[in-house]
Amino acid sequence: MPAYALRQLNPYAGVLQVVETDRGRAFSSNGRVWRLQILAERPDHTWRSGGPRVQRQFFNWALWSQQEGLHKVSANPLLDIGAMQRAGEALVEALREHLAELPFALADRFEYWACDYHGRPVALIASTRHAELANGTPDTAWHASRLADHSFESPALSAAGIPNHNDYGPRAHASRLESEVRHRAQSRFWFERLPDGSGRRLDRDQRLAAAEFPRFGIATEWEQPLSRHLVRDYLDWLSPQLLLLTMPEAQRRHLEQQARAHAERVAELFRLYPVILQPELIEQARVEARLRRA
Repeated sequence: MPAYALRQLNPYAGVLQVVETDRGRAFSSNGRVWRLQILAERPDHTWRSGGPRVQRQFFNWALWSQQEGLHKVSANPLLDIGAMQRAGEALVEALREHLAELPFALADRFEYWACDYHGRPVALIASTRHAELANGTPDTAWHASRLADHSFESPALSAAGIPNHNDYGPRAHASRLESEVRHRAQSRFWFERLPDGSGRRLDRDQRLAAAEFPRFGIATEWEQPLSRHLVRDYLDWLSPQLLLLTMPEAQRRHLEQQARAHAERVAELFRLYPVILQPELIEQARVEARLRRA
């Protein structure tokens, strides 16, 4: 699979587009600027004629875009620069061939979920495209946002008199959502998502219907109305990144409307939206982002 996509999770930050060759890989979160990595021998083995088996790893090589070509090229002088250059040129050629296919199909079908006591998925913590990596505990906690990101604020909690900045820090609303997930989801399980959307739990012979898996990585049905509103506000805040996923038309229309309030994120990601139903809203967001940068 030379071109595919992976979700960036915990917290969910979007979808990473990946193009691979036998000697390199390129990835991009916006479809515009690509980071190129080349597979090469480690510098401590480059000059050896014998001894231990050669070890290879990926090294950052350059950034690439259609507008600027290669830039910010960097490499350790102990590496075989000529070989890396040839591998980089082959990778750029592969990139050009696949650009018209953007966005690529998601390949991370193995998913690690925080589940309730019935074994039903509540929040998506991790995913991978490799079956051999779908084991263990990548992380035990689900994160709503990065600790340094204080931008999420729930209108529902604010209206209820619950401030976002309190004695525990400047992201109280995100912390509350994380706490809600923590109390509801006591178990962690790996699932393989099947073509029909259903999921097979890997540690036992159990299969859940597609409807059991929250489309956007967090359950939307909660007993307390304020919790439901908190999740709704959170998904609205994430709308520019959620639009990278597939979804029913009604949900996409709603998220496009909500994304209009997050102009800079929309301007960064819109190239990778699989469908745009209200192009005038996306264009308004892009114009606003340009004005802010001016």
